[in-house]
Amino acid sequence: MVAGRLISDEIFSPKGGERRSVPRDSSRLLLGLTTLARLAELKSQNRSSSDPLEGIVSRPILRMLLGALGYREPDFVAHARRVAILAAGTADYLGWETRQRKLLEVSSLVHDIGKIGIPDHILFKCDKLSSEESELLNLHRNIGINVLQAAGVDSEVLSIVSEANSHFNGATNGFRRIGSDVHQGARILAVADAYDVLRRDTENDQPLRHDEIIRTMMESAGSRFDGNVIRALNRWIENAGLPFADEDGGQGHAAVAAPDTGEKAVVDASFLCHIFSYLYFVESMYDGLCLLDSNLRYVVWNNGLEKLLGRRSDDVLGRNWSSREVAFADSTGREHTDSDNPIQRAIEGGKSHTSTSRVQHVDGNWIEVELQSIPLFDQAGHLHGVAQIFQDKSSGGRVPEYHELKMAASRDALTGVANRGELERQLATMVAEYNQQTEPEPFSVIFLDIDFFKSVNDNFGHAAGDQVLVDLSKLLQHEVYSGELIARYGGEEFVVLCPGTDLDQARRRAERLRTAIFETQIGDLPDHRITSSFGVTEIEPDDTAVTVLSRADNALYISKESGRNRTTALTRALAKSQVDVEAAPAADNSPSPQLTETFDACVAADMIVYKLGGFIDDHRARLIEVKPEFVKMQVGRRGLLPFWGSRDDRRPVLLEIKFGDGQSSRGHGAKKTAAQTKMTVSVQPIGWIRDQEQIEQRARRVIKDLRSYFVAN
Repeated sequence: MVAGRLISDEIFSPKGGERRSVPRDSSRLLLGLTTLARLAELKSQNRSSSDPLEGIVSRPILRMLLGALGYREPDFVAHARRVAILAAGTADYLGWETRQRKLLEVSSLVHDIGKIGIPDHILFKCDKLSSEESELLNLHRNIGINVLQAAGVDSEVLSIVSEANSHFNGATNGFRRIGSDVHQGARILAVADAYDVLRRDTENDQPLRHDEIIRTMMESAGSRFDGNVIRALNRWIENAGLPFADEDGGQGHAAVAAPDTGEKAVVDASFLCHIFSYLYFVESMYDGLCLLDSNLRYVVWNNGLEKLLGRRSDDVLGRNWSSREVAFADSTGREHTDSDNPIQRAIEGGKSHTSTSRVQHVDGNWIEVELQSIPLFDQAGHLHGVAQIFQDKSSGGRVPEYHELKMAASRDALTGVANRGELERQLATMVAEYNQQTEPEPFSVIFLDIDFFKSVNDNFGHAAGDQVLVDLSKLLQHEVYSGELIARYGGEEFVVLCPGTDLDQARRRAERLRTAIFETQIGDLPDHRITSSFGVTEIEPDDTAVTVLSRADNALYISKESGRNRTTALTRALAKSQVDVEAAPAADNSPSPQLTETFDACVAADMIVYKLGGFIDDHRARLIEVKPEFVKMQVGRRGLLPFWGSRDDRRPVLLEIKFGDGQSSRGHGAKKTAAQTKMTVSVQPIGWIRDQEQIEQRARRVIKDLRSYFVAN
């Protein structure tokens, strides 16, 4: 058995706490991290010198973290404690000193904190994880390290937790070597964690025997695990017996209660989930994040910054910022001083400061970055810290891996949710599966649009409009169920695909989303409340991806025409019986508006074909009809659905060019003769578009491009 009293024995009976509000916007979430750091520091100052956690972690902070983990899933806490018992027992068998064993035990208790933010469909997946899902797990482990950094956890604990998933094959990971340099505590934690996971056969829910577990792990000795640690664990259990076998009846479930299941644990869990969601957004969108407290002391230094600047968090955390610690320069190369730098400018200005700057790598080279410095003030106006977000702008940035390229191709760059292309692919797959099955499972489509979004851009600026889109996307991600797809359709429109959901369930879900949007302060706009309109429909027999989405769009249009901030649900029969035919988008064969313009092309008639060929190649246009007197072509291609996209290449138009007679214009000197040909150009949109202004802007851009090819007057 383990010598001495375990820390976890004292953790699982905390006292309740007062209610706290849960922040949602990014600045308050970052402020919450600095508050966590300040709370950890205050608790450590008031800690008794006889506390076994002295200098390792604040007991209330550890209790809060485990309470949140237990609220997320009680089995996680039970697993963490069993791993702590196994790791501490192995370390004790190896003759570790008391403090080192305590460090390892704390590491074992918090090693799964990153699971708080992982979606259920990945966390509880029975089959083998895909490479993308495994990468998501690794990303959340890194985010868990950031939270532990803010919580003031001992740096050695951070090293043990972060290195526990390393492989012992001598490979390199950035500037950090993987292999012999891995902390021995991380090796013990990796073995203890795997042992407890392997104690159950997940397919048959039958426990594996001890010798089977050891044999399985030894097959990976030297690559995934340290063979010496496996043998030490084996000898300890053979001599002392499995420490919690009597508690769980050998079924792999030690009887461990969560440390707190009260209201405070619920609030703490929700708070940490929001933090994980925001940090996931930052990790996905940007190259680095650091957080400084009110004394400009580093409390968070994420993995991205380690890679970007070559500085390990161990060498930075707890140190005060200075130009000698991390040097900045402006775009011309002039180095900033301690009193003249982006951090001070953000503090003095009282708002976020964004600039193109240069930051110095540990090797002395300078890296061009877009740098956001965000001052973190509370409601009373007191400064609690500064966050800095880095985006690498240098040409020598890291090369994206396959999964990153795949994510970039399927994700909206601004909001991080699925883009329109991914929506079309997923919807087509769902419709095909529905039509192939004898007894298909229903699914529904929710189409939503932010009301009066143009006024947000006009009154508050496009940056504020972008923040509204980002905040709305995060709210949707928090509110929808696991397995549902959120996609940005374009502009301020979003679509939610709801598998296994009938029309009534989808309508209630849309109403819940609509209410959440109305009751949440989105975009932090003063005296401005964001609302959204919703359209809902369910897949019906013989539906296509086009018809089901157009019906949801039809329902959305009815909601907007009926006063906005409401939900409309439509079936095929209801859609046909609508008295107001304006509620439905125009059919493809309805007359569409067009823009016509005539100009003189400064080329001879026999040269037009060459100029036109260049326009066709550059715009990937498709010729429809060619005659001596006119040419008809399509510029831009629509996707699976007949709606316009967010880019010009996804906004198809029909371009018809009529040629007049060639003529000459006489002048003086070198320009005394110039051949000209009169051209009449008509642009007509293809597809369903309700915004006349958008049509006119697209048409004028096409004509402007065409004129440039002919140097037209």
